[in-house]
Amino acid sequence: MKYRQILAIVTFGVFCLTSILGMAACKSDGLTKTINQTTTLTKTLTTTVPGPIVTVTQEPVQPTNTIPAGTKKTITDMFGREVVVPSVVNKVLTCGPVEMELVYMLAPDKVDGLNFTFNGNPPFAHGKYTSLPVVGGWFGTQTGNYETFIAAMPDIIIDGNQVGIEERQSKFGEIPVVGVDTGDLMFDYKEAARFLGELLGVEEKANALIDYYEEAMLYVYGVVSDIPENERVRVYYAEGKEGFNTDPLGSQHTMLMDFCGGINVADVTLLPGYGMAEASMEQILLWDPDLIIIGRGSQANLYQSIMNDQRWAGLKAVQDEKVFLRPDNPFSWFDGPPGPCQILGMYWMVNLLYPDQTQDLDLNTKVKEFYSDYLHYDLTSAEIESLLPYQN
Repeated sequence: MKYRQILAIVTFGVFCLTSILGMAACKSDGLTKTINQTTTLTKTLTTTVPGPIVTVTQEPVQPTNTIPAGTKKTITDMFGREVVVPSVVNKVLTCGPVEMELVYMLAPDKVDGLNFTFNGNPPFAHGKYTSLPVVGGWFGTQTGNYETFIAAMPDIIIDGNQVGIEERQSKFGEIPVVGVDTGDLMFDYKEAARFLGELLGVEEKANALIDYYEEAMLYVYGVVSDIPENERVRVYYAEGKEGFNTDPLGSQHTMLMDFCGGINVADVTLLPGYGMAEASMEQILLWDPDLIIIGRGSQANLYQSIMNDQRWAGLKAVQDEKVFLRPDNPFSWFDGPPGPCQILGMYWMVNLLYPDQTQDLDLNTKVKEFYSDYLHYDLTSAEIESLLPYQN
């Protein structure tokens, strides 16, 4: 393993550049961005998260909490917009779940409201965070409520979607809307974390998360680079109520699986945004995956259905009991939406796919440390077991 990691260090830079350029073919927007650089970027971020759908049409509502003179500064956000913000930011609302997740990881006490209710029953998060009001947002099929956001009187609002940001700013009036490009790719989190670290005054925390992220990517590459293509695990990502929806190679929803060396068996149309192309039982039987991951939109009992339904019984993955649920408490490690907990998900996924090649990885310890450091919750052994029921 030591030799493998040395090799990975030498080739990691070339790999990341190649990966980013390859994945960028699936996006229509540019990915070149820095904290103080004007960027031309157009995209619609579509995700799926639990929670009610709220559609509200409103006229602009003017807030009253203007920033006092002498306590503000002008910054350039990640979409190249100049924005006047408070010198010290204490209360933050976000327009979407990926932004919320990243702010929560870096500065949880600055989160002033949730875009959706935390996953899990109970969620693995302290009550002072789970009891925050759910304010909705502008993501997926949801349209947020401007009055709800304004009434909360946040210092700033973080918006991860450039499309419509100026309209939202006009309706929020004096409350600054700061564009933070959380991107559609798992490779985008580093710059977003660095920007938020400076904006929120938590640079040390942001740098630690970036270091963790880079270490995880290096570990995964060190494992996967040693595995011949013809020996890699073939995976079906089962989505929807009965598992008959999926996403193919190149989708933002399966990128973690691709990066960790899984061969996506789904030969379906790549759908933009929400994804979830239809697949038939006949197709799945022909693909005959080595392993199945159950994902977003699935029924709570889909695992038992796949394992016990005779329609699925002929599959190698079912016969070998290689059917797994994605961990998603309080946020998904994989998809739905594909957010920054994929940083931890890299360790989970590569261990799931290649347990023999990752015997040096103490996954339970990695999970416990990540939750303590970035999700601000100390897991018990039983809670770790519930997150990894088929890997322990």
